[in-house]
Amino acid sequence: MAQAETIRFEIQRYKRPVDVFENDLVARLPGLLITQFQVPIIEHPDGIGGMLALRFDFTEEWYSVIAFLNNDKSPAGHYRITAQSPLREERNLCKTSDLVLGMEVRPNSNYIITGEEEFCAAVEEGWMRVYAAANAREALRKLSAMLDEGRLPQEVMDAVCG
Repeated sequence: MAQAETIRFEIQRYKRPVDVFENDLVARLPGLLITQFQVPIIEHPDGIGGMLALRFDFTEEWYSVIAFLNNDKSPAGHYRITAQSPLREERNLCKTSDLVLGMEVRPNSNYIITGEEEFCAAVEEGWMRVYAAANAREALRKLSAMLDEGRLPQEVMDAVCG
């Protein structure tokens, strides 16, 4: 049995250490990298701990999406969207910057925007350039409109919903 290929990530974060981790490769498509990982139980008391998750990182979009799956690999209906710089690959390392804003989408399709105060502070302190901040806001505006229509980016829907 062949061992799964892993993808190494490095994510710059505002006022936090650089996050370096590995996920298992699911698919490498034009403009999109899909990986999977098991959600640690102790880090997530909200019921997603222990679940399998699919991570969608785009090379031309200013966000990533994590889709949480039930034990039978069906969609749990819980998604985490993070505004981030487009993914770039350097020397077998996928790099991006977390742009602080995010969305938590629940199984009932309700969602909340997260990180607003920290986002404003990151911009005011100059950690994030105005161009990146504008792209983060636009990404969340675009995704909010999709969610209001009851959908997610097509690549996510195709992979998660079959």
